[in-house]
Amino acid sequence: MKRRHLLLAMLTVIAPPTAFAKVPQGMDELKPYLQVKPVAGDEETVRVFFSPACPFSRSYFQFFKNLEATLPAGKAFIFTPLVNKGDGLEFALSFLAVQKYYPAYVHNFMEASFIGVQDKSIATRNWAGIDRIGQAAHVPVSVPLLVHQHADALRVNLETLLVTQKGLEVTNTPAVTVAGTYIVTPEFTQGDAQMFSQLVNGIISMAR
Repeated sequence: MKRRHLLLAMLTVIAPPTAFAKVPQGMDELKPYLQVKPVAGDEETVRVFFSPACPFSRSYFQFFKNLEATLPAGKAFIFTPLVNKGDGLEFALSFLAVQKYYPAYVHNFMEASFIGVQDKSIATRNWAGIDRIGQAAHVPVSVPLLVHQHADALRVNLETLLVTQKGLEVTNTPAVTVAGTYIVTPEFTQGDAQMFSQLVNGIISMAR
C-alpha cells in the first residue's frame, strides 16, 4: 500500500507529455542532443520513451522498430512508456507486464494503444480501456488480470522506471536516450525524419 502511495505521489508532479521535447532554456541550442549525468545501469542501453497519446511517437514507430532491429551487438534496446498523469499508472503497469511476460506482443500492444487512444478515444487510465487494447493486440491473456497477478513485481519495476525517467530528465515524447546520458528528440531536426534518423545513429556510434 505504501508503494502505491509513493507512486501516486511521484506521478502527481509528472505532467502529460507534449509533442516534441523542447530544449530547456539556457541550453546550447546548436548542440544536437541533451546530456545528463549518466544513469547507472543504462550504459549499454538505447531507450525509446513514448506515449500512446503522442502522434509523433506513432509516426516514428516504424523507425524505432528498425532501430531496434539494427542496433549494434552488445547494445540493449528498450521501448519505455513515459509515466505521466495523462496516460495513467494503469498503462505503464500494463505495458511493463506485456514487455516482461509476453515480449513477443510488445509491438502489437504499442500499435494497438496508438490506434486505441488516438483513433478511438480509448482511455488508458481505466482497466476496461486497457483490456480493449490488450485484446486488439491479441495478447493471449487478459492484460488487467496479468497486472493483478504480478502486481508486486510490476510495482517494483515501475518504481525503477520512475527513478530512471527522473535521472534521464525525460518529460516529453518521443525521446531516444543513449548510454544513459544522451537524449535525442525530433525537436532537434525540426521533425525531419531522415535527419533525426542520422542524428540518432550518430549518437549511438559516438557512445560506443
